[in-house]
Amino acid sequence: MSIICGTDLSAASSGALDVALALAELRGHDEVILVHVADPDLGAPASREPALEHARQELAALASSKARPAVKIRWELIYGPPDETLASFADTESSDLIVIAARSTSSTLLRLGTTASQLIARAQVPVLVVRNPEPWLAFARKERPLRLLLGVDDSATCDLSMQLLHHLRTLGPIELVLGAIYYPDDAAEHYGLHAKGMVDSDPEIEQLLQRDLLRRFGGDLTGVCAHARRGLGRIGDHVVELAREENVDAIVVGTGQKTGLGRLGSVSSIIVNDAPQSVICVPPQARIPTRSVPLLRAALVATDLSGFSNRAVPYAFALTEPDAEVHVVHTVKEDAEVDTAEITQLLASLAPTGAKQKLIPHVVVGDDAAKAIAQTAARLGVDVICIASHGRAGITRAIVGSVADRLLRATRLPVLVLRPA
Repeated sequence: MSIICGTDLSAASSGALDVALALAELRGHDEVILVHVADPDLGAPASREPALEHARQELAALASSKARPAVKIRWELIYGPPDETLASFADTESSDLIVIAARSTSSTLLRLGTTASQLIARAQVPVLVVRNPEPWLAFARKERPLRLLLGVDDSATCDLSMQLLHHLRTLGPIELVLGAIYYPDDAAEHYGLHAKGMVDSDPEIEQLLQRDLLRRFGGDLTGVCAHARRGLGRIGDHVVELAREENVDAIVVGTGQKTGLGRLGSVSSIIVNDAPQSVICVPPQARIPTRSVPLLRAALVATDLSGFSNRAVPYAFALTEPDAEVHVVHTVKEDAEVDTAEITQLLASLAPTGAKQKLIPHVVVGDDAAKAIAQTAARLGVDVICIASHGRAGITRAIVGSVADRLLRATRLPVLVLRPA
């Protein structure tokens, strides 16, 4: 894997090359590819060739002046639409990172800063948009930690961003802020809580969100903190504001790679355009090795106390760590008259003999069993849900529905479904 540095031969791009070289040396790479994409509007062939020759000389001089003993610079001059050409070149070279400058003052050569959003929308590898190279260089010199903010959402791209950060933390000290923007009504619905208002922050929700951010990131949490912020407007604006308050050096964010008018509301586009810090954008196609394996430290298993449904309980114990908590949940209708103490005792008796995990019984009230289970799992902060499906079919399934099926749509957590024989 190689690092590609896109350059328009401006002073800003020179700083981006310094960052690319520093990261390459930290990663043990022996080469950085310096790429200049010639402007398609350079004019007629007669006037184009002198400009291209000038670009070749500039590239050669820049590569010579920046050369390091441990990392060589291979320069390439290519011609075509800047975003498409650079993204395609990165794919051809099996690169795993593109580094560009955020701003450019060049008027006749490719202005990479003006095409950053288009490149981010096309690239299949992470793109580092450098605004201030000094924090990265100080990090590489081991002079100080690099302070980063990860904008967290529920996407798989965010999981890739987390794995990228786990890799960066192997290169040197990093102070990491996990930031999430929440809307009180959505968050209250997710956790099964009463929404206290749309304007004010909700400390209970923020505490739950911050717990979940840290557990989701996993691994060694030294130097890692979490912040949940109530949202009122665009998420991207809130992330930029949080980055400023936390005084970070760079923002890391996943991108859905929206194009056209959709890019106007894209969180990553807002951040790239408005943030004063450097930005790393991670696309959904990025091939980033998994470096932190999720630990199943808490599980929820739902049962209706039937013999088959209870068979899901041992699976929750089998999946989790020996010191984990297993929450066994039974749901009842809101108007049901039940002996809660008796049900709790029955749930507590379902622990497998010799199990080391702690079984915690819950009787949950709710007319929609799947929704109640999903909300309880979110509120308790479990890592996996186990449930048995009674395997109804035909008209019975259409009328009664399947709790397991509805649960899969109601929760963001992995669900193990035990099927009938």
